[in-house]
Amino acid sequence: MELAEAIERSRVNDVFLRKGPRTPQPGSLALTGHHLIFSPAVDAATAARSPNAHVDELWLLHSAVDRVASEAISRDNPSKGGLLTLKCKNFMMCVFEISKLDDCEAVARSIETLSNLNDVRLEYPFFYRCSFTVLDDGWTAFDAEQEFARLQVRSDAWRLSFVNKDFRVCPSYPEAVIVPKGIGDDYLRSSASFREDGRFPVLSYYHRDTRSSILRCSQPLVGPNGRRSKEDEAILNSLLGAAAKGYIIDTRSLNAANSARSRGGGSEPKQNYSRWSYVHRPVPRWKELHDALSKLVEACNDSSASSDRWLSKLGGCGWLQAVADTLTCACVVAQCVDREEVPVIVHGAEGTDSTLLVTSLSTLLLDADARTVRGFEGLIEREWIAAGHPFWLRCAHGAYATGAITGPFEAPTFLLFLDCVWQVYQQFPCSFEFTEEFLIFLFEHAYASEFGSFLGNCEKEKAEYGIKKSTVSLWSFVNNPDVLQKFFNALYEPNESPLWPCVAPQSIMLWERLFLRWQRDWTHADGAQATVMQWKSREKELQSKVLVMRRQLVELSKEAQLYQQTQLINSLQVSDH
Repeated sequence: MELAEAIERSRVNDVFLRKGPRTPQPGSLALTGHHLIFSPAVDAATAARSPNAHVDELWLLHSAVDRVASEAISRDNPSKGGLLTLKCKNFMMCVFEISKLDDCEAVARSIETLSNLNDVRLEYPFFYRCSFTVLDDGWTAFDAEQEFARLQVRSDAWRLSFVNKDFRVCPSYPEAVIVPKGIGDDYLRSSASFREDGRFPVLSYYHRDTRSSILRCSQPLVGPNGRRSKEDEAILNSLLGAAAKGYIIDTRSLNAANSARSRGGGSEPKQNYSRWSYVHRPVPRWKELHDALSKLVEACNDSSASSDRWLSKLGGCGWLQAVADTLTCACVVAQCVDREEVPVIVHGAEGTDSTLLVTSLSTLLLDADARTVRGFEGLIEREWIAAGHPFWLRCAHGAYATGAITGPFEAPTFLLFLDCVWQVYQQFPCSFEFTEEFLIFLFEHAYASEFGSFLGNCEKEKAEYGIKKSTVSLWSFVNNPDVLQKFFNALYEPNESPLWPCVAPQSIMLWERLFLRWQRDWTHADGAQATVMQWKSREKELQSKVLVMRRQLVELSKEAQLYQQTQLINSLQVSDH
């Protein structure tokens, strides 16, 4: 398919932006293969004075559009034109008034087609030409070999396995994974045949102080006949060593795990995993999250709701409860590793959603490096992108729509992760090197981006489509010094201690800056925050100067003492003569 074939109207004049990220204004619309461009009208006097004046255009990726609607302004009089409504994946809404109804409907059909491409290779990242100098290639900044090299400094109990070379054992895993040192590849293959989709246990996080670890996998295929795998049991038992026990944290409820057994899945039988304690900490399934987000966004867009109705909608949507349940499970995993000093296995069903939620959040709580910009990038790359979270399916649509093909697989799992990170950030604002602006930036790029980091569902698809060869990594852009500085948190003070957030209902807050972003005027709030950040940055600059001056003072004091001693010696020598 040629993208140009889907464009029925390449340009439409006599357009009025009725609602959107700008003040209402007249202009024109243009459609390209990947963008809708709104150009504000320039009056004749301004054009005459400054014929080359810059026009502040609004560029919107088609892939950022969630739902398209077209309707006549007046049903009784279609000649009055039409209304084009675009509901975006970042919750923004744009309403354009177009003078001709035929043009409005043609533009709507074009955007509907171009925002639902079923071929990854037609997406914008394959056509984007890098407009900045790549100083740090994001495709090579984070890989398993570098991660393993850092791990070897702390522990020699692990090895880097290439059992999944060419993605033969597990299609959703990367080619290189970190596994227990004493376990051979043949055992890993046997374990893969015993785990759903071949997702055998691999290292997620190693705690340097307690020497305990977090591993992730998918559910065992026990089934109604009680199937077992001695190789899988050996892998898990090899983690215990001197430890008397370990924990298997199942992100499903007991009923869900039992129900899965009748369909061929299930949970590890206690008689075969006797040294492991089994804990069920239910995290909402990815299929439930889409409905919760849709209800939340609907409530946020209802400006006419009374206080009681707003609170009822907010509590009834289920999103905040999902945040609380996810954080609770992550805290349990972190406590097992940090307080009880035992290894933890985390899995749900497929191992690509709730499992990754919990392992990445527990790592964030335990590892101070994961709370830096660079460390957080590595966490997302390792625990989400390389770990096989199906971004292409999950983020095909947002809160406003479901896809005809991808609908059953869509879910805001990654957004839930970012919301949980924001909750911890709110409680520990000085322990994060980045701000919430960085989290919102990642949310938007997960759903629509000029970069290729979130394209595809796994590393295998990235290789098949040549994503790393033909597109630019998001991290290449973020790590550019000019871009990076706007995400830095001036309040940041390195904190090596684990973070223990409160998960009580009173502590779980609505992420207003994200969910009410387009309903409120944030000018004053952003201005006040910018002022605080500027003064904090100024304070750090002055503190650095004070440290330099103190060192200089110490050096001068030493020189003065040496001079006095020299003078004293000289005077004594003179008196002796």
